[in-house]
Amino acid sequence: MTLTRKRAFLGMPLAAALVVSLVGWWSHGVLRRTLEARLQGELQTVLNANVAALDIWVSSQSRLAQVLADDPELRQATAAVLAEAGTGPAQRDRRSGRSAPELELQRVIDERLKPSGFGAALLLSTNLQVVAGSQRTRTRMGEVFEYEHASRVREALTQGRPVMITPFKAGFARGPRGRVNPRLYDSGVSAPPQFPGEFRGGGGPRTNRNRGLGGDPAANRLGPVGARPPDGDLNLMEWVVPVTSKEGVNQAALILVQRPEEEFTRVLSVARPGETGETFAFDPAGRLISGSRFDDQLKQLGLLTNAPGVSSPLNLELKDPGRDLTEVPLAESASAARDKLPLMGMVAQAVAGESGSTVTPVRDYRGVPVVGAWRWLPEHEFGVVTKIDAAEAFRPLRVLRWIIFTLVGLLGLATLVMLVSSYRNSVLKRRFNEAQLKARQLGQYTLLERIGEGAMGVVYRADHALLRRDTAVKLLLPNRADSDLIHQFEREVQLTCRLTHPNTIQIYDYGRTDDGIFYYAMELLRGMTLYELIERHGPQPEERVIHFLIQVCESLREAHRSGLIHRDIKPANLFLCERGGVPDTVKVLDFGLVRRLVEGAVREGRVSGPDSRFLGTPDYMAPETIREPGFGDARTDIYAVGAVGYELLAGEPVFSGETPKEVFDQQERIVPEPLSRRVPGGVSPALEALILRCLEKDPEQRPQSMTEVLVALRNCPLATAWTLERRVAWWTRYGVPEHPPESTVGVTVSQKTLKIDFAAREG
Repeated sequence: MTLTRKRAFLGMPLAAALVVSLVGWWSHGVLRRTLEARLQGELQTVLNANVAALDIWVSSQSRLAQVLADDPELRQATAAVLAEAGTGPAQRDRRSGRSAPELELQRVIDERLKPSGFGAALLLSTNLQVVAGSQRTRTRMGEVFEYEHASRVREALTQGRPVMITPFKAGFARGPRGRVNPRLYDSGVSAPPQFPGEFRGGGGPRTNRNRGLGGDPAANRLGPVGARPPDGDLNLMEWVVPVTSKEGVNQAALILVQRPEEEFTRVLSVARPGETGETFAFDPAGRLISGSRFDDQLKQLGLLTNAPGVSSPLNLELKDPGRDLTEVPLAESASAARDKLPLMGMVAQAVAGESGSTVTPVRDYRGVPVVGAWRWLPEHEFGVVTKIDAAEAFRPLRVLRWIIFTLVGLLGLATLVMLVSSYRNSVLKRRFNEAQLKARQLGQYTLLERIGEGAMGVVYRADHALLRRDTAVKLLLPNRADSDLIHQFEREVQLTCRLTHPNTIQIYDYGRTDDGIFYYAMELLRGMTLYELIERHGPQPEERVIHFLIQVCESLREAHRSGLIHRDIKPANLFLCERGGVPDTVKVLDFGLVRRLVEGAVREGRVSGPDSRFLGTPDYMAPETIREPGFGDARTDIYAVGAVGYELLAGEPVFSGETPKEVFDQQERIVPEPLSRRVPGGVSPALEALILRCLEKDPEQRPQSMTEVLVALRNCPLATAWTLERRVAWWTRYGVPEHPPESTVGVTVSQKTLKIDFAAREG
């Protein structure tokens, strides 16, 4: 598989992962908006349904209370008792302590009460004195009640209609010998066994005499939320309805009592959204007056006491704990500080008289993120909230995210597996090919060991079967058999074979094997590139630089006379070695980017060939080749020679940048800094002027041929100062590396040749 196909193959899972991510992100947004709109509508629908059911129930209970109050026999009996009270002391039954009219009124109340569904009843006069009560109340005629809801009784008497008193906390006190003294309620609302005692009001009716419904008034006060309620705590709600005379005058108020758990909480549970949804009611203080769906959980979280029979109504203030208590349990100190916490957001807005809904998660009384709708009911003086846990409400989004993440993860894993597999296959294939190559003959050459590798191929030290001389064999392995590389590889050999100058790498032979491996044999060099020379030894003396540049220019002069330009002159492609007993010999390598100048195009500077894309190294590219990729002539190489000379003297390139584009911009716009400012000790004016001329932006301002450059170099004052003795001394001191570096093939890691498609760049 070629490199291009391999990259395309490996890019497919990554592209698929990107597409899945984009589609998933878009789908997630669409689904979230759709889900939020639907959720908001459903929450409002559930809230409306519960409020409507509550309104129907309230109307039904009000009508039932009114029917009881309008009963002719009850009205007649009430009038008789009130009339008797105005005539003075009446004859009373010894056993019950009541008069005949009072006993008759109690009988009528008890008979009407049983089928009504109310648990107890009490009849008060317009000045809140006891007129009568159901059988188990044992009230006395004329007792005056201190009643917390007296204003609601007066409201019913004034407006002549039934009034609902929302759930409140009543209390029971222990009677003599711990026995229960039921005073106000029948079996429907009597104190539960775990709360034995005598009813003492707690927001309900209370007499001003200990013998009546007495007890300590302070004992009726409720403790903080979460604290254990006093023994006998009981939740009640009442209906107050006026009882009129025959003339239509309000003569008394009938108070009907019932347990809210029996009807009120159940009505609010008509519609519950999902597994965690609930609808609850609360009073103006933010206290829960209906049942919670999470009583067991509230006890585990410490928001309710674990005492038997304790439930959430009237024992839980709807506060925002500030964190999710299901994840971080409530500490004892935090429980004591709940009174200072704010009300949960929905409740606070409802108490303020606002109605609305939210699909942005907020915390509820457990600290769990929820979404919901709320409404304040001024006619009933309480609010209602419908909510559901956000985790359940947005479960489809989590499922979608999980699916998307799973798909992207699988695609990423597939890509990783393919990369690892491809790398292992590549390594194994390369080792296999190398083993094959080492064991085979390439023509007359036997491969001995690999001595270098570059972008264009791999170099082996080889031995000629007949000549018995060390040779460097450069070849292109099958896994690099891209058609462009093969074409460029062949062109390098064919063009370089035409050059015979001693300073140009010499090509001995080339060919193809039966299985398509292209190779060529060249002279084996031992030494280092000029790039490595600068890296190891820093800037070079002026006389040595002149010696190097003269050899490079002589090699390029031959190429230019043959109609060829190199186009990638750089320190990494200039090899320094000792050849034929002559130290400091420079060899020009890597003619892989060479282009042929056809007759008639030399003057215009256009290069021929099917590929007008430019390959080169940014630090040494002439400005015209950056602006016009197909442009190039001898002056292009002259610019590169000037850049190489500048770097040899200064120890660093003419321009520097973090990206090729930064270097390109400087090549086109910035004038090079004079060498006399960058080279310690300075440079002779003649050499500095020549190098700066070679670096002119305009090709017409540069030397027009390599011959002109050579003449200028030889006329420099120090042109002959780098004598043979000095060259021998340097090589004696530093010697030749034992193993030829990778620069033998003309490529180093830090000076890679770039292939740039300027047509795409301009588009």
